[in-house]
Amino acid sequence: MLTLQKINQIMRKYLLLIVAALMASCCGPKTTELTVEDFNGKAAEYVEKPVTITGVAKHICANSGTKLFLGSPEGGDAMVTVFTGEGMEPFDRTTVGKTYTVNGIVKVTVTIDDAYLDEWEREVVENGIREGDHICETEQQAAGVEIDENEENPQLKQIETYREKIVANGGNPIIQYHVECQSFDIN
Repeated sequence: MLTLQKINQIMRKYLLLIVAALMASCCGPKTTELTVEDFNGKAAEYVEKPVTITGVAKHICANSGTKLFLGSPEGGDAMVTVFTGEGMEPFDRTTVGKTYTVNGIVKVTVTIDDAYLDEWEREVVENGIREGDHICETEQQAAGVEIDENEENPQLKQIETYREKIVANGGNPIIQYHVECQSFDIN
């Protein structure tokens, strides 16, 4: 037979479990703060996890405004690519040079392996460079690839550069990451 004291103990345990569950659900997953400099080296650890990154808006894509490139507030070459999240308005191009604090989820942008490069090369060889095709210099810099647009076919040169990077990476694919923005502040 259960005594009143036993019932109270059981109720307290359930109440504590309920409170713990509510706190976990309302507080959500812990957000990790990453620097722009640390992002590329640590992004793989945080895929599908929330992060906060503060950086200077180096470039916002002119076509759609949905892609922002953050550079380190201290300077340097490191950059993080940030895409607007679902339902978000484009980034304001007049904010280039301002400091953003971005909250978002780390995502894989692309996995570049031999099969990916073979398909890309086939498309370029079949279709050539079309008028209006433009290789974004900032996007190349963020990916760690620099191509001279005066090359006869800069896309083929970019493919060649990626192939060299794969060889230098021990034959392993190159994985590029971005942050899918959920919210941001501009300072």
